[in-house]
Amino acid sequence: MYNLLSDLDSRNAEYSFFLDGDLCQMASQRSFLNNHGVITKQNNIYPCVKECDREKALRLIWENRVEGWWHYEESYVKFNICTKEEFRTRLSRC
Repeated sequence: MYNLLSDLDSRNAEYSFFLDGDLCQMASQRSFLNNHGVITKQNNIYPCVKECDREKALRLIWENRVEGWWHYEESYVKFNICTKEEFRTRLSRC
């Protein structure tokens, strides 16, 4: 028997990087990413991107200072998008 729910879960599983911030910030990030070639999906109320697009999405958010960019410090450092010092410098200028 075909299980629609488990098929839906498996298709959404590849979209495993959830955007962060308040609802307005996440909506801004989602719109920005969609307009820059990163496909997003909704998982309940949370927008997410494919794991393989995670670094690209983070880099775009950082470089363009998309609303809510400050929620990703650990990920930026992990993917060598910026250093902790660069992050703190930018954050102090806000």
